[in-house]
Amino acid sequence: MKEDEQVNIDRKVSEHSLLGDDKMKGLDAVLQEYDVFEDQLKKRRELITKIESYSKTERAGLITYISTESEYASIDSDDIPAFGNALLSLGDLDILYLIIESPGGDGTIAEKIINLCRSYCNVFKVIIPNRAKSAATIIALGADEIIMGYCSEIGPIDAQIPIFMDGIPHYISAQSFIDAKSELERQFKECLINKDDPRAILQQIATLNPAFIQHCIKLMEFGRDVAENCLKQYMFKNDNKKTRNKKIKIILKQLSSVESFKVHGRMIDGNIAKTKLNLNVRLLAKDDQLWKDIWNYYMRAYVILSGKLGKPSSKLVETRNTILLKGSR
Repeated sequence: MKEDEQVNIDRKVSEHSLLGDDKMKGLDAVLQEYDVFEDQLKKRRELITKIESYSKTERAGLITYISTESEYASIDSDDIPAFGNALLSLGDLDILYLIIESPGGDGTIAEKIINLCRSYCNVFKVIIPNRAKSAATIIALGADEIIMGYCSEIGPIDAQIPIFMDGIPHYISAQSFIDAKSELERQFKECLINKDDPRAILQQIATLNPAFIQHCIKLMEFGRDVAENCLKQYMFKNDNKKTRNKKIKIILKQLSSVESFKVHGRMIDGNIAKTKLNLNVRLLAKDDQLWKDIWNYYMRAYVILSGKLGKPSSKLVETRNTILLKGSR
């Protein structure tokens, strides 16, 4: 082979290794990606172990459940095998911590997650680095203690119903459908009182599906029922009956009240959760070392879900020795 031909071949090989993601990458680039992923995995696991050590007991474990803001991030039945696997990897514990970041989802699955977690531990504590809404709020209510920071938030426990548009689920509060029916009924009565023509209102009422509205009512009742049972059995189990029932009544009224929080995404921060709702909340200052470690882990989890280290994912369930990523469909 001539020398100039060999130079051209070497140049092509070099150019080929520098092409974009849609082309074959050189071995050095592949190894660099692998090292970054493994390095971040190691650092997250070190942080998990460090957070566990704050409990001052050898039988402490931490599960993280982090989801993104996507149509596939809601709490659903796919989460049960992931939690089961994570819990099996940890075994029986004195204290189980759960770091959760979720917009919410299926309340029946939230109830099952609580039961799963509590079956492996004596004390269950939920850590919220950013937000735990709707069904995720119910999971937090199933803990003995909720650990929150200056930017943590829970939300109303209004059930969310998937409405599909162009094949993509959009979650709407069940209470919104109930309120829409009540408003139309109010307008109809007002028409009769004022002797106005009610036909337009009757046409709108006719479009409502009574079975669907009843389903919405049952979903809201279910969320309140699960929250009430969790608070009775766990968070307020040591309170006398009168005090416990008074606290629970206030909490359920506030968390299921559309008048109080107006929209599903309304923020209920740690101060409100602790003082107004009287939940067992441990507030961490932003310079608390435990909070710094929690936030450090959360940021690293956010990076891996964003796809900066590979394909974007919708959920991450992780312990000190297991990792499960759920990709977007």
